[in-house]
Amino acid sequence: MLKLQVRNFLALAALICLLGQSRAVKNVISMSVSVQDKVHNGGINSEIKKVPKPGQTFAFAKHFQNNMVLQKAPARASIYGFSSEIGQKVIAQMRTPSHQYYYSTTVQQGPSPDIGVWSFSLDPIDANITVSISVQSEIGLLAITNVIFGDVWLCSGQSNMQLTVIMMLNASQELADATNYPNVRIMTVAEEQSDTPLHDLISIQEDWTSPSSATIGGPAWTYFSAVCWLYGKYIHKELGYPIGLVATDWGGTPVEAWSSPEALAECGVTSTDNTARQQPPGYQSYVDQLPPAERAKLTGPLSNSVLWNAMVTPLLGMTIYGAIWYQGENDASGAMMNRYNCTFPTMIKDWRKNFNKFSNGQTSALFPFGFVQLAPNRDDPTISVGFPDIRFHQTADWGYVPNRDMPNVFMAVAMDLPDFNSTYGSIHPRDKIDVGLRLSLSGLAVAYGKQEVFQGPFPVRGEVYSDHLLLEYGNSANLQIRDTEGFELLCVNGAAKKWVPATIIAYNKTAITLNSNVCNPGQQLLGLRYAWRESPCAFKKCAVYETVNSLPAPPFVTIISGATYEKLQFRFDGPMHY
Repeated sequence: MLKLQVRNFLALAALICLLGQSRAVKNVISMSVSVQDKVHNGGINSEIKKVPKPGQTFAFAKHFQNNMVLQKAPARASIYGFSSEIGQKVIAQMRTPSHQYYYSTTVQQGPSPDIGVWSFSLDPIDANITVSISVQSEIGLLAITNVIFGDVWLCSGQSNMQLTVIMMLNASQELADATNYPNVRIMTVAEEQSDTPLHDLISIQEDWTSPSSATIGGPAWTYFSAVCWLYGKYIHKELGYPIGLVATDWGGTPVEAWSSPEALAECGVTSTDNTARQQPPGYQSYVDQLPPAERAKLTGPLSNSVLWNAMVTPLLGMTIYGAIWYQGENDASGAMMNRYNCTFPTMIKDWRKNFNKFSNGQTSALFPFGFVQLAPNRDDPTISVGFPDIRFHQTADWGYVPNRDMPNVFMAVAMDLPDFNSTYGSIHPRDKIDVGLRLSLSGLAVAYGKQEVFQGPFPVRGEVYSDHLLLEYGNSANLQIRDTEGFELLCVNGAAKKWVPATIIAYNKTAITLNSNVCNPGQQLLGLRYAWRESPCAFKKCAVYETVNSLPAPPFVTIISGATYEKLQFRFDGPMHY
């Protein structure tokens, strides 16, 4: 029976080859055939797996598995793998409920002399279609089943992305609800590093699976990411089709570890850069009391590019729809903090470029990228350096996204969600539901074009009068004021500079009036900032919110020169370097 099936398939391959030659097609040939077509009855049997002989290699890349999600139309999903037989023909079959698709290619030279790479760009398949895929060569037969088409999202970053569902507030309800979303499929990449770029993942922590209390309720810091799960669940509920979530994260890691050498070089960071690196305050004290095995999951490598090499590069050929990110705590000091307004936006551009290149243009060169602004950490209202700087730099110093430097980027503000008594240290707030809701709201607006208020108020202009500062938020704003504190003005006298609190003295739906008489005689008012603290307010009690969806205003800082304008004005139409 096996010989008959292989003979039929090889005959079909020869036919496809002749058709390809006569029509001068490229090395990947595609045709759709009715399932009822008797010519193809008895094609590749997806249940048979011919094992390569000793010394031979024929395999999918590790992340192509049963139960996975592939990127839906209009993009073409890519599948690929490895073979020791360079130049050998490889044939694939994709079987849908109504059609069969066949493809042919040859094994190309791969990462080492004895390993080649084969790949296929599949026909565009609509969402919710379930398929099986078989790949045949002379040395083996591979198959994956129960593969469904939808949108694929990558989730990456450090420990606040890694924090698992079992650790979040309301975990029991979330675990019980998981089985209601069988088409939000998940996979977790294992924590690995490499000094050189890898073509395949070293290992996978959790294989592709549908959600259940067991599959999203793994041990703390192991699987599955709470923010990743909630984001995928919420957008799935709105979109109504499958979502694939690939979590690739590692606690205690800087953005430089997730960036390619080329991206870092654009920001003046070389492979031999020896910038001092340290864990953020409060983090190490939590980590030190963990068992050694758990501690290792939260003290990832600090070296440049090692996670890009091992945990991102092997995924580049996979067609994805977008990515979300939660990281920055490890860059919140010293030189790394001051260059984050370059390293983070440049990493996004570089990921986009490489995913587009290695997917043969099927992943958009401008795919949507979302991130979470840093949450609070220590319960100390005096700390104004570190986390505030990173929050602002996460927007390339615009204060909001998307912007001209960060197109198709969206974010969730989390600075008003402190959890100082968190079981996992104050740096790991357990309220991930609000984070997931805010991020999904932004993602649905920016990545999917849904008409919705998705970000908190941001000023459009400010003007200083004799006894007050009028801060306007534009006619579309619908302000809600929950506190009168949070704004500060910069008073300058020569080299002496001091930030002084400026209280809200009046407001309406579109504007706020601040007390501007805060500088001493001889001082000049030159700067304005908002929520510029590591932990700026109590839970959901910062000063400014948008009434619609209760979204907090993001932090900002801007410095002006009084000689620039006839009146002392603040403008917010570009990067606000400080």
